[in-house]
Amino acid sequence: MELNLKKWEAYMQQDPALQDRLQRLNPKGYPAARKGDLLCLKAGKRSMIVNWDGKQLHVETREPKKAFLTWNIGEKKFNEVFLSGKTPPVMVVMNNDQKNIKAEADHHIGSLVISFMVMLQECNEGGARS
Repeated sequence: MELNLKKWEAYMQQDPALQDRLQRLNPKGYPAARKGDLLCLKAGKRSMIVNWDGKQLHVETREPKKAFLTWNIGEKKFNEVFLSGKTPPVMVVMNNDQKNIKAEADHHIGSLVISFMVMLQECNEGGARS
């Protein structure tokens, strides 16, 4: 997992549509994307965090601080879903693993977090998008 952190971070930072969504304002004119840890993928004893500081996304390995979405996933399943390139779409895998996923309710942040996971999966499959 550690070898891919910078690759994943660069992949997400270079996506103009994702950057646009992160910069959107809510109807009251405030940032719709909250700052802090948005996604935590816990694979075994390791945690991979996607953090938004208000300017840039960061992908790092550390314990989360109130992550919007946490997915406890076995290391074998993590490797299968995010590293093998031979897995069903991440939405299918998440649907099959709902009991291990905890998330807050916020449509904008929720859709961003799903985008993060789809991008992580795509990045390892050579960046091919459908």
